[in-house]
Order: sequence, then structure tokens, then C-alpha cells
Amino acid sequence: MSAGGSADGAAAGAVSSTHLLILGIVGGLLCIYLSGFLGDVLGSLIAGIGAVLAIVWGADAIRRVASYGLGTGVPSIGYMSLSVGVISALAGISLATILKMALIGPIAGFVIAVIIGAVIAIIATKIVGMKIPIMLQCTIEIAGAATLSILGFAVAIAGSYDMMAIYEHVVATGFIAVLFIMCTMAIQHPFNACLGPNEDQVRTLKCAASTAFLSMTIVGLMSVTTGGLGWFVVFIVGLIGWIVSFRAFVLASMNDAASTKWAGLWPKVEN
Repeated sequence: MSAGGSADGAAAGAVSSTHLLILGIVGGLLCIYLSGFLGDVLGSLIAGIGAVLAIVWGADAIRRVASYGLGTGVPSIGYMSLSVGVISALAGISLATILKMALIGPIAGFVIAVIIGAVIAIIATKIVGMKIPIMLQCTIEIAGAATLSILGFAVAIAGSYDMMAIYEHVVATGFIAVLFIMCTMAIQHPFNACLGPNEDQVRTLKCAASTAFLSMTIVGLMSVTTGGLGWFVVFIVGLIGWIVSFRAFVLASMNDAASTKWAGLWPKVEN
């Protein structure tokens, strides 16, 4: 029996993985591109929302591939994919700068992530010999989600997906390292927190939404260095989103639990 509750494959879910994929890719890219037309305040907010969508998609991909085992590979594939995400995001916007075509930056980064993710998955399955049928698809998805989450939050901080703006406000300040760790935790934590025989996709996705909005809240604080009011809007919306989603996750956990106890030792039950 796998951690996801399926003896022979990826854990099933109430929400279509295809719908989440579309939400992550189309929503993430659209929000990043729209940020360039909405000004410093709304642009940063929309870019942050794009990163949130990508994180939720990535968390579901982690859930599907990790449900083939006991969940011990979640940190490994999470950090590996976010490394690909950082490299791909910076490579994409750098390529756009070299070609003097700023608009292709986010898409170029996503395509690079897909290619690198595919290569890693092929090596893992064909050379290392990992017997996971959906390894290729999920590695590509997680790498793509990682790229869009890193880029979305970077744009929220810098106010633009221009390479020089991101270098000045995200790379040179060291925030890129914070985004790497933060997005990794946001994507990999939900399934790690919820795995087990009674793991439920909806509850896991509620946890993913809470980690995504919590990351957005922190990004809002980091955006203070950029100036303007964009940081405050990102911070407030992220905080509200975190409160709502975390409350929903806690309620779902309590509803699914056999019993709950907030403090103290469990009472002794005599047979």
C-alpha cells in the first residue's frame, strides 16, 4: 500500500490533475505577463497570485509522483526541481535580454525547465532504474511549477520580469536564495504534512494554498526594499489568503480525524 492510498499507482483525487496543470501553466504565465501592464501595485500582486497558482499545481504533481512510495523522496525531488526552476527562470530572462525580446523571457524559462526536467526524468528511469511510470510527466510538471513560482515571486519583488530589474532586486540582494528555499518548502510540504493511509487530495491542496499564500506574505515583506505600495498590497492579500486557506486546512483535518486533542497527553484507555 502506498502513502497515497493506492496499491498500484498515483493517488486518485477529486480535482483533475489536468485542470490543475492548466491552472498552473496558463494562470501562472498569464499573471506574470499581466504584471507588466498593471503598474507597480497591481502588477506585483498579480505576479504573486501567479506564483500561488504554480505552487498549488506543483504540490499536486509532488503528491502524484510521491504516492508511489512512502514519501521519502519528496524532499529530494522538491529541492532538485526547484534548483531547475531557479536555473531555468534566470536562463529564460537572460536569453530574452540577449535577444532583446523581453516578452519571451517567462515562456523561455518555462520551456528550459521542461527540457531539463525531461532529461532528469529519463536519466532517473532509464539509467538509475526508478520504476515510476509517471516520473517523466511529474518531473516536468514540478520543474515547470518551480520555474513559474520562482519567477512569479521574483517579479512581485522587482516589479518587472526584465533581467536587470530582477538582478538588482532579487539576485544581488540574495533574495533568490530565500525564494529557492521558500518555494521548495511551499511545494513539497503539503504532501509531506498530509501523507498517510487517509491522505486526501482536497485537504492536501488546502495545505498547499496555505503554504503558497504564506510565501506570498513573506515576499510582500521582501518587496519593501523595492519601494512603493506594492509590497503592502502583496503582504495584505497574502496574509488574508493564508488565514482563509489555513483555516480551511485545519477544519478539513479536524473533520477527517478520528479525534483531536489540542494540548496534553492522550488519555489512557483501558481495554
